Amino acid sequence: MKIFVAGATGAIGRLLIAQLLAQGHNVVALTRSLEKAQTLAEQGVESAIADVFDADAVKAAINSVQPEVVIEQLTSLPKTYTGESMGAAAALNTRIRREGGANVLAAAQAAGVRRYLRQSIAFWAVPGTGLADEETPLAFDASPAVAGDILTVTEIERRLLENPNIEGIALRYGFFYGPGTWFAPDGDVAKQVRQQQFPIVGNGKGVWSWLHIEDAAIATVAAVERGNPGIYLITDDRIPSIIRGRQ
Repeated sequence: MKIFVAGATGAIGRLLIAQLLAQGHNVVALTRSLEKAQTLAEQGVESAIADVFDADAVKAAINSVQPEVVIEQLTSLPKTYTGESMGAAAALNTRIRREGGANVLAAAQAAGVRRYLRQSIAFWAVPGTGLADEETPLAFDASPAVAGDILTVTEIERRLLENPNIEGIALRYGFFYGPGTWFAPDGDVAKQVRQQQFPIVGNGKGVWSWLHIEDAAIATVAAVERGNPGIYLITDDRIPSIIRGRQ
């Protein structure tokens, strides 16, 4: 299939493109940088250059490609995982998901795209006994930062899944770990743990939903090829060894 990827140069984007190419798909990646377009070309990937905040440019890019599928992996997150850095990045990250994502979705619909997948979040479910599933509600009464993120997630999921003209799939990923993420041997959180700067919340018995970045890419390709419209929780079924301190 011809597949258009927005957010192709992030941690998941690079592995996702490799997986798509390995499966024989024709991939076109959206970027606003000539430098990144050159890097993508070295991977054998055609680029479409546009700023996601420029609705007309995004529409022209997708219309020229005429893809069957669009995958949206748009985020803008800092290299460090601290309250300060996350707070500083929050406004742009929210804008790129809401406004940038809206531009990509509108352009996809105008171009007659059949299937649209977008990145979402698995780990904001309400507390409870056992593990969450796709039917578990989100924690709208959580702390202000979390509640605000949940409102964003809910809006962008609804915008996609209630669109009658596109097969919409929301991929609720767990916390990414592995190369290029905060949770890797050379990542920011690992550095904080080694320096005894990473806090343990409460009694330390909270459950985090983990997902190796390569598994995220594999699952996304599976959803492209044979997923049904709707919401999917995509997480590991065990605690990764790197989080337990072994490599």
